[in-house]
Amino acid sequence: MYSDLIHLGGADKYVDEVLEIINSIKLLDDFSADEVRYLCAYMQCYAAPRDYSLLVEGTGGDYLLLILSGGVDVYKNDASAEGRHMVARLGIGDTIGEMSLIDGFPRSATCITTHPTDFAVFSRASMQELLVNMPKLGNKILIKLLQLMTERLRDTSNRYPDGAFFSLV
Repeated sequence: MYSDLIHLGGADKYVDEVLEIINSIKLLDDFSADEVRYLCAYMQCYAAPRDYSLLVEGTGGDYLLLILSGGVDVYKNDASAEGRHMVARLGIGDTIGEMSLIDGFPRSATCITTHPTDFAVFSRASMQELLVNMPKLGNKILIKLLQLMTERLRDTSNRYPDGAFFSLV
């Protein structure tokens, strides 16, 4: 995974940086400093250049990414001449790839860096290990992931109030 990028090491080396931006991380906004430290031990960090495809729609994956610096544009493929359209612009503290972490299905969008971007990877294997070692914390993460995904689903369905969204699902 990301063998062509600079591997910065375990996220446990970056706990102070994560704690500095904790208020902008929806996934971790109600976690204690100790919970964040423990969770960081289960993540790896990487640095990507501008215009790098972090996730590609239709490809496999079983991990999520937490953006620590930089930014990402999210694109969906379509049948237009351009072939894709931007659906979101994300930045520090945002997560991408949550659905594939949970279900292991192919990526539903392509995510391309807009600036040099540092990010942490949290894999399904790490999630399972966390659930065994610290079930309370693992369940807290799962509940937060469900909240984030339902929030995004509600936002999407509100953009298509006439029901057009459901023809996309």
